[in-house]
Amino acid sequence: MTIPATPQPPYPPYTEAVLAQPADYGVLKQLEGTWVNHNPDNNRTGWGLHTTCMPSPGTNSETIFGIFHFLCEDYTEELTFSLVDGGVRNRGGTNEQFVGAVVYNQSIQRVSDGAGIHREDGMYLWSNQMYNHPANEQSVLEDNGFPGIGIGASGPNFVPPYSIARSGTIPHGSAILLTGDFQVSQGAPQFPSGTAAWQPPFLAISPSMGSAGATPSDPIDLDAPAPAWVHDKSLPVTEPDSNLTYTQRILADDHYPYSVRPDLRLRDALKGQDVTGHTLIELSTRHDGGPQGGILNTPFVKHFVNVAEVNFSLWIETVVEDGQEIQQLQYRQIIFFEFMFGSDGKTTRWPHIQINTLRRKPVDRLGTEAHKNFSFRKF
Repeated sequence: MTIPATPQPPYPPYTEAVLAQPADYGVLKQLEGTWVNHNPDNNRTGWGLHTTCMPSPGTNSETIFGIFHFLCEDYTEELTFSLVDGGVRNRGGTNEQFVGAVVYNQSIQRVSDGAGIHREDGMYLWSNQMYNHPANEQSVLEDNGFPGIGIGASGPNFVPPYSIARSGTIPHGSAILLTGDFQVSQGAPQFPSGTAAWQPPFLAISPSMGSAGATPSDPIDLDAPAPAWVHDKSLPVTEPDSNLTYTQRILADDHYPYSVRPDLRLRDALKGQDVTGHTLIELSTRHDGGPQGGILNTPFVKHFVNVAEVNFSLWIETVVEDGQEIQQLQYRQIIFFEFMFGSDGKTTRWPHIQINTLRRKPVDRLGTEAHKNFSFRKF
């Protein structure tokens, strides 16, 4: 595929003809359609998986300290992307930006009983299409009321720091805005194995929750059986205050090792597949030293289980099967909840992780065209 370049000044001049041009969706165009779980062998490697930590009943920061409720569940999913017709025009004076918008609708059901456990609606935005729009005689006359002053004036061009954004809302009471970029690579995504997979940024156990007995020089091998202490039911009595007891349920979960590092299920789903290339989109609500995304929470969520950060990776993969190229999606989303005091003396950051492997259903014309009857170009 052609890799869209980050726009660099000087930008092409804006003219009225731009309004008639088709929207540019960049790499997001590959997402169009409805995607569902890919599970050819009907085994749990093909299911989505989430890990979630929440305050245990009766707890708060002052009483029954340190108890938490842990969920690790398989899920099925339907994820639909619909292209919004027309570039969304953002006016910035000298700078004109036309955004390619892609609506997404996500519905997730628990495998064990079919109950709905997540619903999310939002948009992906491709923000690379830029134009230069200097003042001219007509604009000066219309906006200043008299001619002459400022004709030809053109300020500095704005270079978008990120090519992709994602906004979303969920019924718990949180709204997110993530920004980031993409890269195109040959072959399959790479995930670690063995002790190299013990990487705190991707684990269901954050550093503020403690180390689960692991150290940088002695990590837990997530491709080996769980350590013996994981299944020692006497720990709450013999070591009630130890970090082993605190994190035991995460490693003792039936989904181990995926309960500890969920994206290893993405790695294992790729085994035996011929992946010739992939596009990786990486987005976050937080960027060091630069423009930020953000999260807004309702007062209840903010007070009790504050959603503090979201990091998202989406792989758009090309898989060859029986001589045919098939597109496949894999994603990893890590959300950090904050509640209670952590082992490091700060507020505990509780990872809520979601992963899945999806393939596109046959195109549903009604679904993909649903958002094409409204154009933003006139604004």
